[in-house]
Amino acid sequence: MFPPSDPIGTAIGNSSALPLHLQSYSLSFRESEADSRTKAVFRITDSSTITALRACCGIDLRIERHGDLTTSPPGLSLEKIQPPLYRFQLQPSLSPKSTEGMEFDLPEKLDLGVSETGIIGRKVTAVARGVAGELIQMGNGIVGYD
Repeated sequence: MFPPSDPIGTAIGNSSALPLHLQSYSLSFRESEADSRTKAVFRITDSSTITALRACCGIDLRIERHGDLTTSPPGLSLEKIQPPLYRFQLQPSLSPKSTEGMEFDLPEKLDLGVSETGIIGRKVTAVARGVAGELIQMGNGIVGYD
């Protein structure tokens, strides 16, 4: 679904306590083998990017109702954007430690297909929240099928 087109994070808000330089990563979704939930999997090859993301207070993961990458929220005011199809608050500190990335159990099972509630073809946005409250736009992309 990612890597982001611009791997340099964009800070919005206070001075950055979270490093802005994020190397490329990918985000994918898969069904959990243990239960009926979906996992969000960030594959990260750069150890400094893993360290930076683990240091943040959270990651806001939005799956929009549309698949239009040309629309971008002005000023990244997450509270003033049209409600997404799905929104998850991911806690990097709770993700199992790994040198290959981070994996999160989502609170519900997502439809990994094309349908009214399916995520294929939808825009996904990931925004990290720094310790001082700043927002770091990690990237956005369209969910595909592999």
